[in-house]
Amino acid sequence: MSIVARLVVGTIVAPFAAVGVYMHGLWAGHFLDLRATSVYCPAKPLASTSTSADWLPLRHLCRYADGTTTELVPPYVNPIVFLCLAIAVACTALALRSARRPANADPTAFEPPR
Repeated sequence: MSIVARLVVGTIVAPFAAVGVYMHGLWAGHFLDLRATSVYCPAKPLASTSTSADWLPLRHLCRYADGTTTELVPPYVNPIVFLCLAIAVACTALALRSARRPANADPTAFEPPR
């Protein structure tokens, strides 16, 4: 398999991995949970605004009456999502660069500027 083909595979696989981990974060962070908030935030009495949520970076907080918060989204979700997206961008850039390079070019040869 050529290097361009491998980079194209990375360009396709990395976003799918990011979406999969993001969906896991939605599930584990109780974004899709239809139960009452007190069911998945049972530690203390809840504040009047019991939760707050952000979609990017993925964050879902339980807000308690004493001012403390608990994060419901696992801490590994956002770094993995952003790492996969960075890998996809890097693979795309490298695949485009490799595809535009002449096939007979010697990568070790140095050509002085004109």
